[in-house]
Amino acid sequence: MKRIVIAGTSVYGIENLGDEALLTVLVRELHEQIPDVEITWLARHPDQELADLYGIEKVAKNLDHDSKEQSVGRWYLGLNPGDSGDNLRTMREAMEACDLLIIGGDPFNEISLGVYKGLAPQAALLTTLAKFMQKPVLLYSIHMGRPLETELGRELTKYCVTNATKVTLREEFSRDVLEEMGIATDNTVVLADTAWGLNPVEGTERGLAILAEEGIEPKSDKLIGFNFRHQYWMWSDEEWDRYCQLLADAMDRVIESTDANVLFIPNCTYEVDAEFHKYQDDRPTHADIVARMRHKDRAHEIVKKHDIFETLSLFPLLDMHFSNRRHSLVFGAVHGVPPVACGGEWHVKPAMVEIGLGDWFIPIEELDAERLTDVMLKTWDARERIRGEILEALSRLRSGALAHAVVAAEIMGR
Repeated sequence: MKRIVIAGTSVYGIENLGDEALLTVLVRELHEQIPDVEITWLARHPDQELADLYGIEKVAKNLDHDSKEQSVGRWYLGLNPGDSGDNLRTMREAMEACDLLIIGGDPFNEISLGVYKGLAPQAALLTTLAKFMQKPVLLYSIHMGRPLETELGRELTKYCVTNATKVTLREEFSRDVLEEMGIATDNTVVLADTAWGLNPVEGTERGLAILAEEGIEPKSDKLIGFNFRHQYWMWSDEEWDRYCQLLADAMDRVIESTDANVLFIPNCTYEVDAEFHKYQDDRPTHADIVARMRHKDRAHEIVKKHDIFETLSLFPLLDMHFSNRRHSLVFGAVHGVPPVACGGEWHVKPAMVEIGLGDWFIPIEELDAERLTDVMLKTWDARERIRGEILEALSRLRSGALAHAVVAAEIMGR
């Protein structure tokens, strides 16, 4: 038997479906490549039922506190006076028994960067523990999605990449970023975003059942998907007011031109830290936008929590999909749904370049109602052609997505 520990540096299991997609595809393919594998998942919120859904054998508590409130003024769980240390013992036992440590989850950014707090320091600490135990480390499906501005952030990234046995990257863009930072990339391999390896949902029966469960009855047979992430960590109330109004205006115009309905599909429903970050959950964001719309009767919000597989079943219902979330767009694309993308040049655009739609991308700083309406209507008119182009690109991207698990198997000699 081969044993693998997956540590997602805070992201897996907190209802961000993009990160859940990366985890589920990896686990599925690890079992395909290594039939006798046993996987232990280190999670913020250990949930064996969720682990079973994903095909993970064991789940244990990681270094995270259960909430933002509990973490304020403290280091990682287990490293503070008075902590029981139970999670540290469980993690040590899992790592001592494992044949490979996998660290994923976009750890190399500067959110909560500090001594024994934040994502990049957690990746560095886990890498250090693996070095002590002489365990190989795979940095998995890494995407350099935000420019690093601090010396500490750059140094931690260099430390982790240099000490990893192998680093799998989502696209060539990320390798270019590492090299621009002066980090050697000899141990990196460019594959594809693992989410391109999702199995598309066949048919519409399951998606229609979810609409019925939500009490949604679209007033048209044409349906446009919508998902928007509030950048709560950087936007003021005034900035959000502007974005909210322009998004509402644009969707009203698109509805009038296409006679379509709009389905608001959250990509994250995490509400544990709602008192700190209400908009980490996409549903309040969507509610704000719909409240500004004139054609509210054509706007339908998914308000219940649905797992990754249930949410994916909504995408075969769509004719087009708009989002500023990378993986919400990928969810549509793997079903042949033409995407309309806005967002960060570093994070979202590279995924659109991969399917040949980089020229259609709208930088978030340049988003306005007129431009968004124009791009959406052009995409609508060309949707059948775009669908064909996406499906042609998917075979190549899927092959790259499935290769992450192949790399893991090779490290362990399988």
